Amino acid sequence: MYAIVEIGGRQYRVSPGDDLYVEKLEAQPGSTLTLPTLLVSDASGVVVGRPYVEGRTLSATVVGNVKGEKLVVFKYHPKKRYRRKQGHRQQYTHLKVAPEGASAQAAPPQEEAQTQENAQQEA
Repeated sequence: MYAIVEIGGRQYRVSPGDDLYVEKLEAQPGSTLTLPTLLVSDASGVVVGRPYVEGRTLSATVVGNVKGEKLVVFKYHPKKRYRRKQGHRQQYTHLKVAPEGASAQAAPPQEEAQTQENAQQEA
């Protein structure tokens, strides 16, 4: 089973259990994200959404934020004594896609999820 999901304006091909590095998101480590699916392929066939597949979402857990490899930007004009060296490290968010049992379920509405959290906190 695999799916095409949209995160931060980009599309990624993911399978349950995959590790995924995306551009930095404003999410806390340990939080769960619901990813809208554009395409789902499983044993029953391929389902293409318009633009999203109805009732099918994937969930992913934020593992943390990491930095990519260092890139060196070197500007140089020959015979002019012009040399500029600058480095850059892109920041990424590390996501862990949920296992298959939790991947094909519809996301609960926000109101129900909030009432469930409130009931757990009161108990």
